[in-house]
Amino acid sequence: MNEDNNQPKEIEEPIENQESDDDSELNTLTYEELQQKNEELKEEALRARAELENFKKRVSAEVTNTLKYANTELLNALIPIITSIEKAIENTEDQKSIDKEGVLLILNSFEKTLENFNIAPINPIGEEFNPELHEAVSMVNESGESDNIVVKTLERGWLLNERVIKPALVVVNKNN
Repeated sequence: MNEDNNQPKEIEEPIENQESDDDSELNTLTYEELQQKNEELKEEALRARAELENFKKRVSAEVTNTLKYANTELLNALIPIITSIEKAIENTEDQKSIDKEGVLLILNSFEKTLENFNIAPINPIGEEFNPELHEAVSMVNESGESDNIVVKTLERGWLLNERVIKPALVVVNKNN
């Protein structure tokens, strides 16, 4: 086998020759044609600049968005811990109120830390059901409540920079 098989059969003209061909072509154009060519090149340069600016903006927005939501995986790992602490508090008897207070202090400290990172809980009791923020797991018929209102939160939902990371699991009132 010949080693030259990896190279193209026709060798392209060097750039200097291409430029000289362009120059000779420009020498044959009339003044009006040269002006038109100049305008076309200006428009092409403006379009290229606009495309570059749009690309820069798009990349900047993507980087900002990526950084803004980089904690999503961390939050998804922490949510079950918070839920477990909440369940432990709910299931504690009055005899162990000292332990319950300690767990509450830990939970409050943990939630304040999350708030510093723009992570906020969704506490929808008494609010109208919103499928973007809530996940209805059950419906009840309570006559004293309005229709389509969250009457109980089974698990709080969570927002990261106002984006839902985990919807709240709720019970919704549905009057028949």
